[in-house]
Amino acid sequence: MDNYFSPWPVVCAIDFGTTYSGYAYSMRPDYERNPLNIECNPSWSNEEMMTPKTPTCILFDKSENFHSFGYEAEKKYRKLAEKAQEKLEIDEEDDSNDSDDSDDSVNEKVEDEIEEDNVTEWLYFRRFKMKLYQDDMMAKQKLKKLKLSAENGKKLPALKVFSEAIKYLKDHFEALLLKTTIRDDCKGSSLNSDTSQEQRHTSVSTRKQETHSERSDSNIVDSNDSSWSDDILWVLTVPAIWSDQAKQFMRDAAIQAGIRDDHLVLALEPESAALLCKQLALTKKAVDIKVQMFEPGSKFMVIDCGGGTVDVTAYKVENNQALRELHCASGDAVGGTNVDMLFINLLNDIFRKDVVERFQNKSPSDWHELLRSIEVKKRGIGLKNPNEKEKELITFSSLGRLIDAFTHLNGHSKNAISKRIQEMDLKKKIKCNGPKMRIDETYLIETVFAGPIKDIVKHLKNLFAEKDVKGIDIILLVGGFSECPLLQDAIKREFPDKTIVNPRDGSIAVMKGAVLFGHSAEIVAQKRIEQGHQLHEVQEVSECVVRRSRAYYGVATDVPFVDGEHLPVCRYTNEEGLSMCSDIFDCLIKKNQEMEIGQSVFEKTFKASSTLANVEIYRSDREVQYCHEDGCRNIGNINALYSDDIGDRRLFKIQLHFGFTEKIAIAMDMKTQKTWKAKLDCIL
Repeated sequence: MDNYFSPWPVVCAIDFGTTYSGYAYSMRPDYERNPLNIECNPSWSNEEMMTPKTPTCILFDKSENFHSFGYEAEKKYRKLAEKAQEKLEIDEEDDSNDSDDSDDSVNEKVEDEIEEDNVTEWLYFRRFKMKLYQDDMMAKQKLKKLKLSAENGKKLPALKVFSEAIKYLKDHFEALLLKTTIRDDCKGSSLNSDTSQEQRHTSVSTRKQETHSERSDSNIVDSNDSSWSDDILWVLTVPAIWSDQAKQFMRDAAIQAGIRDDHLVLALEPESAALLCKQLALTKKAVDIKVQMFEPGSKFMVIDCGGGTVDVTAYKVENNQALRELHCASGDAVGGTNVDMLFINLLNDIFRKDVVERFQNKSPSDWHELLRSIEVKKRGIGLKNPNEKEKELITFSSLGRLIDAFTHLNGHSKNAISKRIQEMDLKKKIKCNGPKMRIDETYLIETVFAGPIKDIVKHLKNLFAEKDVKGIDIILLVGGFSECPLLQDAIKREFPDKTIVNPRDGSIAVMKGAVLFGHSAEIVAQKRIEQGHQLHEVQEVSECVVRRSRAYYGVATDVPFVDGEHLPVCRYTNEEGLSMCSDIFDCLIKKNQEMEIGQSVFEKTFKASSTLANVEIYRSDREVQYCHEDGCRNIGNINALYSDDIGDRRLFKIQLHFGFTEKIAIAMDMKTQKTWKAKLDCIL
C-alpha cells in the first residue's frame, strides 16, 4: 500500500476512573521538543477546592437527557436534594402544627417548585465504571443489555451512561483546544506559554497539512477551519485486568460519544504510569525517581491503586529503553471504594441498614457530603504528626438526619443511639453528639481500612513468589488510593527490602502517561498494520512494549479422530469420508506468554461461498483440549465482509495480531489482495 501513517498532531488521553476522571494532552511539536510537555485539563472546582480530576458522576434529567458531569452534576443534584429536604421539613411541620391560609399558599408554591425539579425523577449515577468488571461469575453477562441503576433506582442503558460521560470530557477538551490554540485562521492564543505564536502557527498548521495528505484514504469528515476533530488521537485508559468484552464496551461507548473508531486507542493504566515514570527518570525531572531505576536491565513493578481496581504489572527495561513485561498483568477489584463500602457497613451495623438506606434516599445532599468526607480522610488518616501523643477521634458530620431517624425509630428516646453503641460494646470507640459522629482512629482503621489494604498486600506477596518477579526491588505506587498513608506504610512494612516510590502527582500519572503512549512508535505500528502494511515494513515494532498474555487464547478446529484420545461425542465424518474430531481448542497464545508485536500473529486461510466469514475466538484460564470444557468460553467473533461480487468459493485470510492493548484482526481477499481491518466482536 502507498499510504503511510505518521504521528498525530494532537493526542488527548481521557483517564476514565471509578472515582475521578480527567484528561491530559499535548501537541506533536511540543512532544518532539520535550515529551514531558504535557498539559492537564484546567483544575476542576467544587466551590471549596480545586482538584486535578473531577468526580466520575453524571446526571440525567427526568426526560433521561444528559444534564451535567463531575462537580456540576454533584452541585445540581445537591440543590435538587436540598429542595426535597426543605419540602420534607415543611411537611413535618405541617403534621405537628395547624396552618393558616397564608401558610397553605407558601406550601403550594414550594410544592410547585419541587414538582418542577423533583429529585426523585432525576437520574444520578456515580462510580459506575466497576459495573464492567468481569469476573468468572459475570463472564456470560450480556454487556449490550447491561443497565445501570441510578441513585433513585431507575435504570438507563450502560452504553448511554458511559458514552455521555466520555462525550462530556471529549467536548470539554475540544472547546478548550479551539479557545487556546492558533489555527490557520489565527484565532485563539498559544497553548503553551513557552512557545511563541509564530512557532505554534507554523508547526501545527504544517503538521495538519502533512497529516491530511498522508490520510487520503481514511474518509475524513469535512469540517470548518476552526475544528481540530480530524487531527486528534484519543487515548482512553482501561485497567490492565479488564476483559476483552469490557475493553470493547469502552471503545463502543467512545464511538457513540462521537470519537471515530480509527481515531481511538486504548491504553492500559499501570503501563501508562510506567511510561511516565520512565520518562521522568530519563529526563531527571523528578527528585523521587532516579535515572538508575530505568537503566537497561533494570526491573520494577507498578502498582496502580485506583478507586475500583488495583492493577499490578512488572517490567524490565531493554537496551533501547523499551519495556518488557516480566509477568502478565494481575489484580482485582480491591481499590479504594472498598473502604467506602466497609464504612457504610459500619453505619448499617450501628443504625440498621433500612434506616441508612432511608437516609441515603431522603437526604441525598447529606449522604454525598458524607461520602466526600470519607474520600478526604483516605488521604489524611495515618499521616505522622510528631506532636500527636495518642490517636485522635475522626469526625464525620452531616449525620443529624440519620441520628434523628434512628431516634424516631426507637420511640424518640434521646439515649437511643447511646444505648445502641453500648450494646455493640463500642462506647469507648464511637461517640455521637448532635449531627456528628466521632470514631476512634485505631478502631476505624481496623474496621474500615485494614481489610482492603490486607487484600492488596496479600496479592503482592503471592506475586513476589513468582520466579519472574522475585528479583524486583523497585515498586512504583500510583493511582488515587496510592495516596493513602496507611496503604503506603503497610507495603513498606511488608517489603522492607524494596524501594517504594510514590511519584509526585501519582493520581495523574496514568493520565499523563497515556499521552506519551499516544505519541509512541507503537501507535504508528498499530495504525500501519491496520492499513494493511506487511509486518516487515513496520520498523517501529522494536520500540514497542512487549506484553504477556493474561490467558490462553485459541480457535475451535477439527482434527483427525484418534480412538482412545478423543471424545466419541465429538466424532463425525466429513465430506471426504474421513473420521474427524470437532471442537478442539487450537491454542494460539499461552497464558503468560510474551506477545511481541509483529511476531505474535495468527493466520488462517478459509474458503467460503458467501460474503461474510466468521471466526470464533476462545479464551481459557487453564490448558484445555476442547472448547466446551469448563473455564473455556467463546469471547469474540471475527466477522469479515470481504467481497460483494463473489461467484465462487473464494479464499480469504485472516490475521489476528496479539501484543497490542487490543487484539487486531486483518482480513485479506486472496483473489484481489485487498486487505482491511476486520471487526473482532467481543460483546456477544
